[in-house]
Amino acid sequence: MKWTVRKKLYAGFSTVFIILIAMMAVSSYEMRAIDRTYSTLLNEDVKRLVMTKELFTTIKSAQASQRGYLLTGDEESLKNFANAHDTYKETSKQLMEQMDDPKAKELLEQLDQLEEEFYDFSNRLFASKAQNQQTDYLMALQAGRQIVQNVEEKVTELVTYQEQMLQKQEQQTSAQAASAQSFALTLGIISIIVGVIVAFLIGRSVSKPVIAIANVAEKIATGDLTKTDIHIKNKDELGDLAASFRKMAQTLRDLIQQIAENADHVAAASEQLTASAEQTSKATEQITVTMQEVSAGVEKQVQKIDETSKTIQDMSDAVQQIANNAQHASTLANEAATKATNGEQAVQVAVEQMNSINNTVRNSAEAVKQLGVRSQEIGQITRAITEIAEQTNLLALNAAIEAARAGEHGRGFAIVADEVRKLAEQSAQSAQQIAQLITAIQEETEKAVQSMEAATKEVAAGIEAVNTAGDSFAQIKQSVRDVTDHVQDITASIQQMANGAEQIVQSMQLIAKISEEAAAGTQEVSAATEEQLAAMEEISSSASSLSDMAEQLQTLIQKFKVR
Repeated sequence: MKWTVRKKLYAGFSTVFIILIAMMAVSSYEMRAIDRTYSTLLNEDVKRLVMTKELFTTIKSAQASQRGYLLTGDEESLKNFANAHDTYKETSKQLMEQMDDPKAKELLEQLDQLEEEFYDFSNRLFASKAQNQQTDYLMALQAGRQIVQNVEEKVTELVTYQEQMLQKQEQQTSAQAASAQSFALTLGIISIIVGVIVAFLIGRSVSKPVIAIANVAEKIATGDLTKTDIHIKNKDELGDLAASFRKMAQTLRDLIQQIAENADHVAAASEQLTASAEQTSKATEQITVTMQEVSAGVEKQVQKIDETSKTIQDMSDAVQQIANNAQHASTLANEAATKATNGEQAVQVAVEQMNSINNTVRNSAEAVKQLGVRSQEIGQITRAITEIAEQTNLLALNAAIEAARAGEHGRGFAIVADEVRKLAEQSAQSAQQIAQLITAIQEETEKAVQSMEAATKEVAAGIEAVNTAGDSFAQIKQSVRDVTDHVQDITASIQQMANGAEQIVQSMQLIAKISEEAAAGTQEVSAATEEQLAAMEEISSSASSLSDMAEQLQTLIQKFKVR
């Protein structure tokens, strides 16, 4: 297949464009994948963890309501216990629908069973309390502590597992972002290297033949036809131009040699005519024959000059056609520059999209920070519960002292006071556990914020990589402009060749005119030979005129070097 200049330009720039398009496509795909992962992390994983901790808080609230009813018999505590159970059921149902991990579902099902056991146990305990079976429900309360402990252990296990899964998902997301950045950077470097290599190869394949042709054209313009061979291996328009130019130079060299030989013949004939004029009558017949030969030679010379003029005119037309083709190549290069500009604009659009992703990640970080603020408010409530439990413990201690003073009559009251004190201690412990959970939530919130900040940095790195691709487009556009400048230089050189060819045509016309004048002179000399001695002066004058014309022709021919 013949690789023309157009095909080389198309192939080179298409290769670079394909690499850049692949880079943008892969980068866009990876960024969308990271965005989806972070959306899942925020909207699903973190939400599931928060809901799991809400279950724990709800269970603690139910335990507090249970103890409040058993201590005070307040119906409001009983309602709060029922509401806490309903809230747990609703939250557990929503959490089960959102879970897709088998182990997490299994832990949640086990927690549901334990919570149901705690609920049934509490209802039985409430029934004993309502029937004033004080001893029975106190013993049952002691037995139910294991159920409460099992519930707390199971919900703690579920929270720990959810936190581990969240941390694992964060690590996978960070690894995915690092992989996307490395891939985009690698493709960017490859596109730059390929672009530089393509620009160098195309520039060299175009400039080297043009310089060789321009050097030979410069020699021809100065009249040097000795070294006109052009050795170009290109199999494109430049190779065809070099072959045509080499053929033109060879034809011109042969033509000049033939004209020089004819000029020598004319000079020799004029000398013979002068000598024959001196011999008058003796050389009359010889002069006639000689002048006839000269006339025939001049006619042939005129014919050859006409053919040469036509050939040079054809050469001038061919050179003009080459100039038109060079102008067309310049137009194609300008179109390639326009496409490079469009590619640069597409990269700018990709930068704007990545900036939008960056803003989204920042907004998510603000939402997680707000979650930390809410956790601090819950911590304040927990401290208030702790203070109430301490006061309750102090009141229970005072009640126990008063019961001891009452003796046997205060024994039952002492048992109740002891249970109140234990419940106060358990409430304080529960409040402490809630405070620890709030601290853990705040730590996880801080980790999430740090992850968001890391994601922001990764997006910024992606923006920088796409900006690097935009710089590559700018370099490609500059390379296309350089090629356009080279093509314009070629057009100017070819135009100079056309002007030189036009000058040669004018010279050939002048030579033809001189040859016609020489033919007319020989005819006059032939007529004069018939008048013999009477026309001898006219013959001498004609011979002198012919000699001058021959000298002028030789002067023109000497401007060219053919050996």
